[in-house]
Amino acid sequence: MIQEVAKAKSRSEIITEVLTFLLVVLISTFLLRVVWNRSLVKHISILKPISNLTDAFILSLALQIVRGI
Repeated sequence: MIQEVAKAKSRSEIITEVLTFLLVVLISTFLLRVVWNRSLVKHISILKPISNLTDAFILSLALQIVRGI
């Protein structure tokens, strides 16, 4: 994401890249919560369910950063 913003030539391209990033993070937040609670918690006993979207958002954001945005 940072590379695309740095390569952007106009303000509208920067806004498009930032909004795309936010949309990806929000979608992955909801998907991560579903997958985490329905699958991972059942099979890995050390994990606890995610009770609110804030925790899912922080985890999703951390995964995006680790993945390399």
